[in-house]
Amino acid sequence: MSHHDEHGPRVLKHPLISRLFHWGLILGFLPAAITGFFIWLKPFGDDLQNLLMQIHIVGAAILTIACILYTIFGLDRIVAFTRRIFSWDQRDKDWLLVGGGYPQKMLLGKTIPVPPMGKMNSGQKQLGIMMFFGGIILIVTGWALYAFLPVAPKAVMYWFDMAHLVIGIILGLSVFAHIFLGIYNWGEFLCMFGDGTQTIEEAEHHNPLWIANEIEPVPGSKPSTPGQHQAG
Repeated sequence: MSHHDEHGPRVLKHPLISRLFHWGLILGFLPAAITGFFIWLKPFGDDLQNLLMQIHIVGAAILTIACILYTIFGLDRIVAFTRRIFSWDQRDKDWLLVGGGYPQKMLLGKTIPVPPMGKMNSGQKQLGIMMFFGGIILIVTGWALYAFLPVAPKAVMYWFDMAHLVIGIILGLSVFAHIFLGIYNWGEFLCMFGDGTQTIEEAEHHNPLWIANEIEPVPGSKPSTPGQHQAG
């Protein structure tokens, strides 16, 4: 959990449209993912399983609407997001090799140096790529199964169902891990689901390359030279 000072100069890290989209993911993807696991495992009776399916469909509808609205009103953010998740260099590979320092810190209580990151770290980029392609596949296959299952070729629906299941499991587990790390880095969590701002100090700690290379200098602040920094 971050213990940086909450006062001092702040920088806007997540604009309103991005924060609203993340709320759409919370209200749409999470219910769809959780109910999807129960629909797959079938641990309950028919009545409860049917209720879970209804919740699953509502969650999918919220997610779909959120994606459509974000595409319409936040296209520039999608372009920036796409550029970031596909921008990789040696620092990203080195970051992944040590897991961003999180396993060492959480399991061994040991803080190790990790490569400096831009606005997104390598784990977030990896999840971003998975969500970008996996989310499209989930939405397309899910609505196809909902609308065309009785009339479409059985072989097509079988593979749509398998793709929906496998990708849903992978993305669901990945997002739960992402949420856990987001809560662990409480300042980051508050930034996304609060007013979108973060202190310069905290941003320098997590995203030194972003502070050094992308944002406008803040009067009175003295950004440090990017280099190895500590995890967490």
